Amino acid sequence: MKIKCLLIDDEPFALNILEDDLLSFDKVEILHKFNSPIDVVDYLRDHEVDLIFLDIQMPEKLGTQFIREITNPPLFIFTTAYHQYAVEGFELNAVDYLLKPIAKERLTSAIRKVEDIMLLRANQNNTVDHIVVNVEYKKIKIFINEISYIEGLKDYVKIYMVNRDAPLLTRSNLRGMEKILPVKDFLRIHNSYIVNKNRIQHVALTKLTLPEIALPVGKKYVGNIEIF
Repeated sequence: MKIKCLLIDDEPFALNILEDDLLSFDKVEILHKFNSPIDVVDYLRDHEVDLIFLDIQMPEKLGTQFIREITNPPLFIFTTAYHQYAVEGFELNAVDYLLKPIAKERLTSAIRKVEDIMLLRANQNNTVDHIVVNVEYKKIKIFINEISYIEGLKDYVKIYMVNRDAPLLTRSNLRGMEKILPVKDFLRIHNSYIVNKNRIQHVALTKLTLPEIALPVGKKYVGNIEIF
């Protein structure tokens, strides 16, 4: 189980030190480094990210503000030279709060916490039989076997049901949906689509067919199709 990470810090030197330290962890995969959180929102929309290492005091936006503003944030760990944000950090459900310079044993402890959370989520996903989503200011319970496929529309998703003509529209994104859907039943095939594996009829490198529709397969998701 790889932990796919982003690093955000306005100080290049701090970014490089953190990157060097993380390279010693076999389970950590660094996807990208950013000097500002401004460009990260678009990246999160198009990529699967498990964890963000995030500085707090940055010129364009505080790290705490960034977390408050994004929908369904990944797991995150604050890395900062300032202790006064610690209470706010844990109120935001940070996995950990690491003070610079970051001691190796503290970083190791934080990574272990992330591994434990991800393992727990994976086990929960493998036993879940339904999800709950907000639709028109109401919470709707949807059983897994009722979902055919899901289409992402920036900050919203359409959930297409097996025996329902019109899809359900809920405020989320595909990355958020992936967190709550059981991985044994669902497959990401495109930047815009997740499908129920049990509904798949035919598979090709560029197209996947369900009983009611054929959907495109994105280039970076071909590997998912090959292991299906």
